[in-house]
Formats: sequence, C-alpha cells, structure tokens
Amino acid sequence: MEQNKSGKYFKYAIGEIILVVIGILIALQINNWNEKRKEQEKGQVYLERLKENLILDLEHLELNINFYKQVFEYGNLALAYSDGDTIESKNNWEILVAFFHASQIWPLILTSSTYEELKSSGELSLLQSVDLRNSLSYFYGGGLERYNHTVGIYPPYRKMVRGLIPTKIQNYMWDHCHVTRNDAQILKACDSFISEEECKHILDGLINNSILIEELRYFMSGIKVGLDTITEQLKLCQLMLDEINTIQNN
Repeated sequence: MEQNKSGKYFKYAIGEIILVVIGILIALQINNWNEKRKEQEKGQVYLERLKENLILDLEHLELNINFYKQVFEYGNLALAYSDGDTIESKNNWEILVAFFHASQIWPLILTSSTYEELKSSGELSLLQSVDLRNSLSYFYGGGLERYNHTVGIYPPYRKMVRGLIPTKIQNYMWDHCHVTRNDAQILKACDSFISEEECKHILDGLINNSILIEELRYFMSGIKVGLDTITEQLKLCQLMLDEINTIQNN
C-alpha cells in the first residue's frame, strides 16, 4: 500500500512540476510578447520622429539647392566679366552685386537629433529595415561630409572680396539686395546708389586681383560639384521618407 501511495504521489509531483514548467514557459512567452510589443511601439515612435526630422531636412535641402544655384549664377557672371566677356544685359552695378553675392554661403544643418539618439542609446535595431538604417548612416555621415568638403567650405574668396568692396556699399547691399526670411536667404537685384563710373573703378580693382579671381573660380568649382551632392542627398531623403511611409502603412 505504501508503495502504491508513493507511486501516486510521485505521479502527482511530476504533474505538478510539468504544470509549473508550462506556467513558466507561458509567462516567459507572454513577457517576450509584451517586450516585443513595447519595442515595436517604441520603434514606431522613433519612425515618426525620424519622419518629422527628414521632412525638415527635405525642406532645407530644397532651399539650399535654390540658394547655391543663385550663388553659382552670380559667380559665373562675375567670372565672365573678369575674363573680358561682353555682358550687354548687365550694367556695372549689377556686376558688382554679382561679385558680392558670389561670396554668400549658407551652411546646411540637418536635423539629426533622432538618429543621434538612436545611435547613442544603441537602439538602431528598433528600426527593423536594414536599408533604412544604412541610408540614415550615409545621409547623416558620408553624404553630409561630401557636402562639407565641396559647397560647404568657407571660401577664402568671401573674406577677400568683402575686404575690397567699400563698407558703405556692402551695407547698402545687405539692406537692399539680401533678405533673410525664416530659414531662407534670398539674393535679389537692387537699385544702385553710386554711379556707373564708381562701380567701374571698384570692378577694375577686383578683376585685376588675380588671387581673388582664382579663389572665386575655385569656389564656383566647389559649388558645381556640391550641387550634385545636395541633389543626391535630397533624393535619398525623399526615398527614406517614402520607406517610412510604407512601413507605417503596413
């Protein structure tokens, strides 16, 4: 009898152990499911924040492209004049403004706060798309570095030409030929307040400065390459936005 009761107790104990193990496994599974759900929700929050950052970046890239296209046009007008080309459609004042506007720069500052937070916290894996992670890495890394080494440089021409154009003329140009509106710089034509002869005298000093012209030519070359870089960044930004929208809609 004792042996028979012991057998029943043994079977009962085994059953209890199995039930406990099953309960632990179920609890672990539920915990894993909850953790995965929390990670997915956290990942969605990060995706939305990245989307907001990239929308701002897209706007800044578009403004940056339009700005440097203007600077490039002004710079090439100044170079054409320095090369002795006849520019019938422009008077001396307009060419002097071109020399000034060719020195304008607009550093591109991307909104990388969310990406940097993901990197520093080691949570990039919350973005399940490997393509998106790679694109973000290039966009805020190598792509931005290419920009900084081309159109993003601080050109010596800027300092040189502003040291040669009289202060009163530069002050007038800032007040009448340049507008800052929100995040945008607007370069525009403006009426002259000095004579064509005075303009010609200043222009002669500029074009006879061979180092100045060399620096202007170098800066325009950088802008030419840099515009391609900004355009590539713009396309990549749009692709990432499209991918995020696809992920969010699935």
